[in-house]
Amino acid sequence: MSPAIPSIAPAPAKERRLTGRMVFIGFAVFFAIIFAVNALMLTLALDTMPGTTTDSSYRASQRFNRDLAAARERTARGWSVDARVERNPAGIAAMTVSVRESEGAPVERVSVKARLMHPVHRVNDRTFDVTRSGTGLYAGTTEGVVAGAHDLVIEIDRDGEVLYRSRNRVMLP
Repeated sequence: MSPAIPSIAPAPAKERRLTGRMVFIGFAVFFAIIFAVNALMLTLALDTMPGTTTDSSYRASQRFNRDLAAARERTARGWSVDARVERNPAGIAAMTVSVRESEGAPVERVSVKARLMHPVHRVNDRTFDVTRSGTGLYAGTTEGVVAGAHDLVIEIDRDGEVLYRSRNRVMLP
């Protein structure tokens, strides 16, 4: 005869009731998480892109007509400015600029200033140390250049008067 196996019945489960208090706590936690994530995303977005391209739009608007007249004057000169920028894997960018008059003669006795401006992060802006490297030729280097899109801003002046200004988007690998 085989021994009888006692049956073990599971203990009755304690019934959990969904109360109004539990629903309220669930909603409160859900929306608290949503608000916390939104606050985090807003903070990160403003830290990485402040959304401004000029420090004072009022001052920029006051200079607009003067800058427009100067740009027309620079265009009338007909200068040909050819700039090339290359970046090596170490983050060093080398730039060469050739400046010619409308007849093709090299432009002399000028000062060339050049900057690489990052379109999003001003901390990634870099200024070239530009020196004359030949007749109508100027060259410069700068370090710490990150890969990606930059605006190359070139200003050529003589005795404090800006004779040429350009801003062009360049892609650096």
